[in-house]
Amino acid sequence: MLTLCLVNTYDRIRLHEIHLRTIARAVPLCHAFDFHLALMYFDFWDSEQALVSDVRDYTTIGEKGLYAEKLLERGWIHLIDNIQPQLGEVVATTSKPDGNKRLDIDDLRGLLSESAVFLVGLGRKGLPEKLKKRAKYHLDITFRGISLETCTAIGAILTHLHLLKGRYI
Repeated sequence: MLTLCLVNTYDRIRLHEIHLRTIARAVPLCHAFDFHLALMYFDFWDSEQALVSDVRDYTTIGEKGLYAEKLLERGWIHLIDNIQPQLGEVVATTSKPDGNKRLDIDDLRGLLSESAVFLVGLGRKGLPEKLKKRAKYHLDITFRGISLETCTAIGAILTHLHLLKGRYI
């Protein structure tokens, strides 16, 4: 099981447009590339169904939220407050990876045959330091230390991982 986990570092109790916009953009990528979508610290939703309903009301992206509905039906959308062990190895995505935790292409390819959760920070500060420290691995998807905007990073990460899995069709 491979999971994209968006970590909310904005307001945890008030829904903002940036939350809906980012989720609406991530959902079709998760659907296309067979990733679960976990949302960490999104306390304004009390259920995955409520989340999907709000996304569907908000967006025309992903067939007007249809892909969110499909992920929900498969049980592939998760609202979480911490990272459960069943999500697998924890990978912090960052343009400044710790040298001891940095994944290279070969390590990354090996990790994709297991369960792993890829943390992406949603907010100006990126991932909180405590999550970077907790992560077993760090992934700089550019492999060049280049910081990317959140939705650009999500697209790059999922596309890159999909190709590394060898699933081209």
